[in-house]
Amino acid sequence: MQKHKLATISSVQSGKVSNYFSALVPTENNFLLAAREATFVYYTVIHNHSFRSMSCTSELIRQCLNDKKFTCAKTKIREIVVNVICPYIVDNTLKELSFANYVSVLVDGSNHKAIKLVPVVVRYFLPHVGVKNKILEFSNLPGFSNLPGETSDLINSKIIDVLTKFGLKRKIVALSADNKNTNFGGLNRKGKDNMHPKLQTELKKDILGLGCNAHILHNAIASDNLPIDAEAITVKLFGYFHIYAMRVEKLKEFCDFANIQYRDILSHAKTRWLSLSPAIDRIILMFDGLKSYFLSQDSSPKILVDFFQNVIALLCIKFIQSMLKLFNNYIQKIEGEKMSAFELIEILNSLLNNLKNRKNEHFINTEMEIIIDSIEEESYLVKKEFDINCQKFYDLCISYIQKWTLPNQALMVELNWLNLTNKNTVTWNNAKNTIKMISKYVKVNEDEYFDEFMAFINIFQDKFNDWTKNVISVEQKWVQIFNIFKEKDVNVSNLAMVVEFAFCLPGSNASIERVFSLMTTTWTEVRNQMDTKTIECCLITKTYGLSCIEFYNEIIKNPTFLKKIHSTEKYKVSLDDKNKEK
Repeated sequence: MQKHKLATISSVQSGKVSNYFSALVPTENNFLLAAREATFVYYTVIHNHSFRSMSCTSELIRQCLNDKKFTCAKTKIREIVVNVICPYIVDNTLKELSFANYVSVLVDGSNHKAIKLVPVVVRYFLPHVGVKNKILEFSNLPGFSNLPGETSDLINSKIIDVLTKFGLKRKIVALSADNKNTNFGGLNRKGKDNMHPKLQTELKKDILGLGCNAHILHNAIASDNLPIDAEAITVKLFGYFHIYAMRVEKLKEFCDFANIQYRDILSHAKTRWLSLSPAIDRIILMFDGLKSYFLSQDSSPKILVDFFQNVIALLCIKFIQSMLKLFNNYIQKIEGEKMSAFELIEILNSLLNNLKNRKNEHFINTEMEIIIDSIEEESYLVKKEFDINCQKFYDLCISYIQKWTLPNQALMVELNWLNLTNKNTVTWNNAKNTIKMISKYVKVNEDEYFDEFMAFINIFQDKFNDWTKNVISVEQKWVQIFNIFKEKDVNVSNLAMVVEFAFCLPGSNASIERVFSLMTTTWTEVRNQMDTKTIECCLITKTYGLSCIEFYNEIIKNPTFLKKIHSTEKYKVSLDDKNKEK
């Protein structure tokens, strides 16, 4: 009897074993917990926190916020990202792509140590939403490590595999990549061994080949005809002082003597297009101190001594500084992730007109005139020679931009009216010429297209003055127009196809470059044990486009998603993958 009483007391005081298992049928509390954990994982990825550090954070949440059932340590976070959140985002992307008629594929390669990584990004336009850039795959390039260089065959095979996997081969209308020979065959786009013609052969149809316009502008200013190689000087200066404390201290003394505030010499890499301008600015600020330093040393690098001995050195880098500011303003516009190729016509024309005006007026700013006047000997000859070099610089830049933007210029000119910036260009004649130009890619019913265009004209004229006062992007203008048609229940499917086609054509490879930037901040030396699959899923999550609270509000209404978070299936997927690898 006594033993029975003790057993009864013990059973009351002891917790049930079932409390430590997940319920087969999740309760509302289970779903709420799953939503909190999923959002916590999303937050961890979006804000680039270490998975390992979240073990500590998870414990703090349990203790400080009295959320006893909350568990999200390193392993669980990885499994939720890879096996639940990433597939969920990809499924949503595929649902959106099912409504898109036209898609462009963007591709590029980058090295991470010994691994060659190739992201495949697609761009499309949804009339009631806008432009979308989505990562479909981010993986290493098989076979690359055994070859002496990157080949079009490998990248082309990767693209075809991804397009086939996601059922997009029929919808592809353009390939966007940088301008190297592997992709398009150089300026003249000759040959059949580069990626673009091979992809057309595989797809059995014509697709547009779009180079990166930001890359074109960068190369245009790099192809200068000045007697000073600014990039080489910048790189050499940084390398000379970087990590050499004694040299820096000596330079500080020369700066004090010249009554100049010392600042660190900035680095520049050729692949970082916008980094040259601030580096040149820094050299100009410290020019007198740097000049005194190098001309007083016995064993300075010859390239730097020759530079500071040159009477027009400061004049040249002042000119380069002026040009860099001009070009960087245009590059930053072009590098907008949602910038479309047809929008660039006005931007590039503006730049070309600016360069032509400077050339025709022999423009140099007041600071440069002061420097020329300060050159005591032969200032007239210096000015004349400098002007000749500037004229050559303008000619080279203008010629380079015109040549490299020529392949698709005729098409972009016909699409230019879609910018909606000028009433005089938004005409039926231009709209009709557009469908003639793109008939190879877009099939419309011309009679219906005419009626839809006339209905569009009425809305455009009503909205034009508002857009003049409240400036919004071209993309937002068209989304407004299509939403008005939706509210009025007016079918404009033919017009929508034309606009979809135009907006799916990217103006640059900025979306790919953004992926590489995110990869660099995610896959650091400290977090170097991540595998490629984890990095891929993190990047897809990072580019989903929702804030943490928006993500929570979305998933809290999705019991299917929450059930996957709650269940143990997320672990089984990884185990199955590991077994396949074995």
